[in-house]
Amino acid sequence: MNRHVIFGCVVAAIIILWGASWYFIPQWYDKTSLEAGTFGDMFGAVNSLFSGLAFAGLIYTITVQRQELSLQREAIKMQTEELKLQREETARSADQLEKQQGLMNLQTAITTVNELIKIKNKRIDTFINDGKQGLDALSDLLVESQSGVRYKPEVDYYFRTIYEPFFFILRYISDLDMENDEQKDLLAKLLDVDTTNEEIDIIFHAFSENSEKMELLIRYGFDKRLQFYENFPGI
Repeated sequence: MNRHVIFGCVVAAIIILWGASWYFIPQWYDKTSLEAGTFGDMFGAVNSLFSGLAFAGLIYTITVQRQELSLQREAIKMQTEELKLQREETARSADQLEKQQGLMNLQTAITTVNELIKIKNKRIDTFINDGKQGLDALSDLLVESQSGVRYKPEVDYYFRTIYEPFFFILRYISDLDMENDEQKDLLAKLLDVDTTNEEIDIIFHAFSENSEKMELLIRYGFDKRLQFYENFPGI
């Protein structure tokens, strides 16, 4: 119910009761027996009127305060819900930004790996030995080293010089701060796809005694492509 209506009803009831007292009080007493002072005392009902109005004002104030408190509670509840929605939206935005940053980092890493692979391939393509060039020349050196025609330490020196960029790429991938290992495996797959089986044999042949490089090869699954297993019983 509207607070103004409640207040009006209370005031009206008080005035009606006060007005009724002027009629009923003389009925309760014999007018001829009332002394002037006693009869005058009944006009003290005016005090009751003001007391009643004060009481009505108190009720009105309490009613108003209750409604204001109720409105404040509703406002606080709405603010709390709004803050909750804002926190959730902020969290979603942060997650989206983090995912976007992760994708940007991955794209940057893919670009870098592809550029490093080009450098590796360029170094291989420029290698010349006995009239042959590139991977063909390196494959011949591997055969000559395994058959004893060429001195192995000398051949391994060529291989290590040519394929050092290969391990630079693997170390770069290993040291990346990525969201998960699957992304690192994806980057390593780019190098794996670009590396032939002949190159894998050459790399294992030249770096078989280097535990750090062998660990990188095994970590990213290059040992599964090794053709000459008999030469590397530990693999």
